[in-house]
Order: sequence, then C-alpha cells, then structure tokens
Amino acid sequence: MPVPSIPPPSSRTSDPSSHAEVNSIISSNGSHTPPKPVGASNDLRYDNRHHANKTLKYEKIPALTRKFSNKSCPWLKDAIGWERCVHPEGALYLYNNSKRTFTEANVDEAAFHLVDECVDELRSLACTRAVDLEDNDIELVVQVAQAGVDSEHSPCQYYFVDHANRSLFWLHDHDEVTNDIFCGLGGITDDSHIGYALEAEYWAHCERYPNHKLDRVNLIKELRAVVMYTSAEVITSDTSLSPFDAAELSSILELMNHLQVNAEDNDDFPHPTCVIARFMNYFSRARFFNFCGLPCARLEADKSVYKEVNGWFHPLTKHLSLVLDAMLFWAPQAHYNDLRRVWVDECINAPRWKDFSRNLMSEWTGITIYSTVMLAVDVSFLAVPNVYIDTSQSVGVIATYVSIIFITGSLIVSLLLARQTQRYGPESAEGAAQLLSKMAGTFFGIRAIATVHSLPYAMLMWGMIFFATSFLFNVFNSTKMAMLASVASGSVVVTMFILWFIWAAREVHIFTRLAKFVKHLIIGDAQS
Repeated sequence: MPVPSIPPPSSRTSDPSSHAEVNSIISSNGSHTPPKPVGASNDLRYDNRHHANKTLKYEKIPALTRKFSNKSCPWLKDAIGWERCVHPEGALYLYNNSKRTFTEANVDEAAFHLVDECVDELRSLACTRAVDLEDNDIELVVQVAQAGVDSEHSPCQYYFVDHANRSLFWLHDHDEVTNDIFCGLGGITDDSHIGYALEAEYWAHCERYPNHKLDRVNLIKELRAVVMYTSAEVITSDTSLSPFDAAELSSILELMNHLQVNAEDNDDFPHPTCVIARFMNYFSRARFFNFCGLPCARLEADKSVYKEVNGWFHPLTKHLSLVLDAMLFWAPQAHYNDLRRVWVDECINAPRWKDFSRNLMSEWTGITIYSTVMLAVDVSFLAVPNVYIDTSQSVGVIATYVSIIFITGSLIVSLLLARQTQRYGPESAEGAAQLLSKMAGTFFGIRAIATVHSLPYAMLMWGMIFFATSFLFNVFNSTKMAMLASVASGSVVVTMFILWFIWAAREVHIFTRLAKFVKHLIIGDAQS
C-alpha cells in the first residue's frame, strides 16, 4: 500500500523543542541511540527467532526431580524485578511487575541490558511529562529493533499503554510510527479516527502481553453485543462491513458463552484475555478502515470513501479496455466489477474475498470440464472422413486447428489460474491484497487481473466459434439441398436466440456508447 502524507490534527501541534528535550534527557543518561516510538502490531516477536541446536541432547533426568524450571535467559538472575512469562501461543517474554514493563525474550544479554537502561530513561522522562507511572493502568513496552545483531548500537523501540483509555501513547512525536499504525490509509484528519487506530493497537498489545487484569465480564458483554449486531447485518445485507462471515460469527458467539463461564469464575488464566483482545482488534481495525463515526463513513462494503480520480492515462486505458472487452466477450468488465466489489480503497474484505475466490474456482473448474469436452470434439471432428473436402488447407480444417489451439489455451490458463488461486486462496486475503496493490500501480491497474481472469472463458468461446465455423463450412459445402436448408434454418434460429440473450443480458450498451461517441464528434466539430 502507498504510504500517505497525513496532516497533523489541528488540536495537536508539534512542539519542536519536545524532540530536543527528549534527546537531551536520554543522551545525558546513556550513550546509545535514543528510543523510537513503535506500534504494538510490529513483528519483532516473530522476526529473528532463535534456533534450537539439534546436536545438543539432555543426557539424563536426575532422580527425584519433579520440578523443571525455565532456564532460558540465564542472565535474568542478576536482573532485579524481571520474570519470565509464557504466552498461550508459546512465545517467551519478560515482565517487570514493579515497573509494569514488558520486553521480548529473543534477545541476548547485551540487548537486555540496553532494554533495561531504556526503561529507566523512559520512566524518568515520563515523570517530567507528568505521566503517573504509579497508575496501574499505565504499562510500558520496550523492544530491541534487531535482536542479536549489533545490539549495543540498535535503537530501542517503545510505546506506553493506557488501559483506561484503550490507547497507546509516546513521549514525543514521531512520523514513522503513523505509517505503520495507519497502514497506508489516506484521508486521516479527525482525532476520533486516529483513536480507532490506536484502539486496535491497544488490543494487539493486550493479546501479546495478557498480564493486565481486564474487566472480562463487561468486555464479553460488549463483544457479544458487537458480534450479535454484526451477525444480523451479515444475514440481512449483501454489503456487510463485517470482517467475519456468518459461520465465523456463529463460532465467536459460541466462544463467548464459554468465556462468560471463565470470567464469572474470576480465573487468572491469560487465554481468555488473548481471545477477547484478538476479536476486539479485528472489529476496531474494521471501524478504522471504514471511517466509522465520520461524515464520509463507509456504509456498504463495495463503496469507496474517496472521490474517484482519473489519471492522465485514463482515456487511453478506457478505450483499450473497451477493445479488449469486445474481443473477450465483455468478460473482463464483469470480472473487473467483481474485483472492485472485493478490493475497495486498496483494502480487502475477507468474507467477500472468500466468496470471490470460491466463485472463481468454481468457474475455472467448469471451464476446464467444458474445454476438455470441446478438445475431444475437435479431435474427433478431424477424424471424420469427409472433413478433408478439397485439401488439408481447407477453411474447415484450419478453423478446427485454430479451435484446438484456443481450447488448449483455455485449459492451460484455467489450470494455472486455479493453481494461483490456491496460493492466494480464500484463507489468504492478505497475500491477495499485496498482489492487487502491486497490480494497481501498473498501467492497466487491476483491469489487467480482470482480463487475465476472463481468458479461460474468452478462449473457450473463441474455440467454440471456430469449431462452429469449421462445422458449418463443411455442411454448406454439401450439395444436398435438404441438408443445407435444415442446417441453415437451424443456424438462423439458434443465432437469433443467442443474440436475443446477449441483447437482454447486455452489461455494456454498445449502441448507446456509439451514439454518444458520434454525438460528441458532431458537436465537437460544430463548436470548432
């Protein structure tokens, strides 16, 4: 996605002296690079993971040993207040209860000492900014950008968490953090809109570090209300903004019932917190991408919140697309409209993408069957003795050969597209979004993808047309009047029905466009 240039909100002005103050305070306390703000949805936990050494073996288990402690990060024994925590997913992270600070455990000793220093410096700076660090709702996360790689010179990244306001905050302004949090979305000017982005980041933090005591009972009630409304919207509307389909929402509601039991028991397990935070993250991010609460809010999944802007090459691509549409039986336009309903404002709605992928697979599977049948028909037709009427270069034989080429092309392209759709299948909306984003920057944009998607159908149609041409040529070369009359009358009737259907189901009013084009030429010549 393109990186937007986001103007700062009018109510929040950037004080240039704040940057100097932050850097001077931190530099006076340490010689390393000052910490940088970062969002909670970063990938530091999943990047630079340590690898197990398969040559090492535990020789024997000592007799009478019944407790097996975690010996990872052995240098923690000299660190005051830090303890190991295991995420329900399995990741190991470190937590300092007295300072309410988290960091990742995939660091070496030097990087950890750097983190520890950054924590003290950030807490000192926070005190100068009137941040109440004694508040149990305030937490700090400090991470090393690249674990184990030149750790002494790697900048620490940090963010503060405010549980009371469901938000993240930092001690100084930083432009780069907005690029990650806003995910390249443009048009962000309202503070409430930014609030939804930070709320999504807040839930991402709660999922990764589920140590804070949340009010699970009220959260489950809130989440259940959101899921119930979203379920009703999915059932009654074809353009729902839900990030989940009906079956997934039903499963979430079932999970809510089980979570309610655990919440009432007031257990200390982190698993329910992770589950609640993950779902809340999805819904918060959906509200952010749909401009919730703003005059330009998206109310239908297939509608853009931006005004369409045509580039300088739009007329050229429009006319070229019209020619391709006509050559490919207007199939690209149909696929383009489907893509535009799925990929709106460079964002993919996951449930609609799943339906779109399934429909594509069903279409290409059917075309593969039709192509196989037509290929057998073409080859069988060449085996008929009276096909070779004059020479092997007759129109009938050439048309049959061309039909075989088109049918084979349709079969091959169908298989290739089916294979690609399996890679960017129903469960990989993120990969599909990246592919569409790359294609959107090309000359034809996503029309190129729509054209490729329509090739199996178009080549199958051309193959059938050439086969019909070959068949009719051989029939009309016959000298029997009865055969000519019956085939000609049948062909006329079938052609009329086909044209009638095309006219009734037309998506492109070609005569209307032609009339407008002629009128434009006449009026333009008269004015000139």
